[in-house]
Amino acid sequence: MFLWLLMTAAGFLSGSVMYAYFIPKWIRGVDVRQGHEDENPGGTNAVDTAGLPIGITCIILDLAKAFAPVFVAVSVLGIRGVTLAPVIVAPVLGHAFSPFMRFKGGKAVASSFGALLGAIGISWAVFILVLAMLIFQFALVLKPNSAKVLAGYACASIAAFLIEPLPEIKIAMLLICFIVCYKHVRRFDSGGIGLGVGPFSVSYEDRELKFAGPGVHKK
Repeated sequence: MFLWLLMTAAGFLSGSVMYAYFIPKWIRGVDVRQGHEDENPGGTNAVDTAGLPIGITCIILDLAKAFAPVFVAVSVLGIRGVTLAPVIVAPVLGHAFSPFMRFKGGKAVASSFGALLGAIGISWAVFILVLAMLIFQFALVLKPNSAKVLAGYACASIAAFLIEPLPEIKIAMLLICFIVCYKHVRRFDSGGIGLGVGPFSVSYEDRELKFAGPGVHKK
């Protein structure tokens, strides 16, 4: 009966371990937050600061720390129903508001993929998120990256709400998207935003709308 509470707590603690901060700190003596505008203790900054091998290791661990507790809850303990929702959300929440970082954690992108992947035994919601992010990465190219994440997660949450049959997954998806979007809105680059479709692009910078592409005069 209380297994979901146990796994929620375990997931939060697992998610709150900031590998992308601690591993570069221990091995290279560097703080991945320094020298980056977003000051994010995440895998991307670990790659930039500590190098590709350490950075990739941190990203894999960020995925795994969210995947493991959810997978155990779903595939080993058989937790189902609405009580599964907090179990799925907990690792993402732990990463975003890590008590080991004075509740100033990361943006929780990798951990959100890991948590949803852990529920693969009952839901393919993770692929909805993957598809949404791929669309805004390669088809409708948004810039800066924070805008891309906001659009991708917003669309994924709407799609999951419409087509996902399990209410616990719908709830988890909506909460995860809210957490990730909140973390990105707080660090949103307001210098400008752009959208690219094939060779054409439109951007809004310095209160001016600009167009670019073959045969298009920039304004």
